[in-house]
Amino acid sequence: MLTFIVIGTVGVYFVQNNQNVSKNDNTKIAKITKKTSKTPKKEKTVTEKRTPEEEQTFIDRAAQAFGQQDSQTIQKYVGSMYSSAYIDGLGMTYTWKTTDAKYIRVDNTDNGITSVYLYDDNAENHLGKNLYQGETIKQMAPRDTYNQ
Repeated sequence: MLTFIVIGTVGVYFVQNNQNVSKNDNTKIAKITKKTSKTPKKEKTVTEKRTPEEEQTFIDRAAQAFGQQDSQTIQKYVGSMYSSAYIDGLGMTYTWKTTDAKYIRVDNTDNGITSVYLYDDNAENHLGKNLYQGETIKQMAPRDTYNQ
């Protein structure tokens, strides 16, 4: 009976020592993973303002892009990007507001000419400075899927 007590005591002693060793190993692993998980901080970038000449060039190019877009695509996005109205004597008008300017496009249905103006609240029909004028593109060009 005495041998069973001695064997039991020795067994309990070894089990407790093994648990302490495994606890120490887990803490070492946790410390190692914490050291490798650091990431460098990102730097903030400062955007430079455009000069007045660059701003005017940007407005002119945006007006040209708006004027050269086909009517079919513009009508597809009326309500989300553009708003539209028909004005007697002018034709179909579309307005487009960007962060830099507000444009009004006039598609003259009589002569097939598209003009893009800066939007002016005080002018008649809100037509400000004329920025672009060209032929009205009514429909997207068909895609050639054979010669790619």
